[in-house]
Amino acid sequence: MTTATAVAPWGLSRMTEPLPSVSSPYDTIQFDPATQLTSFHDEAGVIVAGATISYSQGGGSDGSKNAPKVADDSNTDG
Repeated sequence: MTTATAVAPWGLSRMTEPLPSVSSPYDTIQFDPATQLTSFHDEAGVIVAGATISYSQGGGSDGSKNAPKVADDSNTDG
């Protein structure tokens, strides 16, 4: 009977060092069920600028008419 030699999983050979951790620019997240919008607040309760989730008003669908709006995860809304 032969014994198998232990081999590291294939994916481990492609791993890199973890990125350094950074502090989050916000302290809490609040969701407004009426508007379906999420806001990010700092420790003082002030909304953090640029930390909002927006929705595309110009489509973002599969091309069919009257398709539902979808989340726009690009950060170009300015």
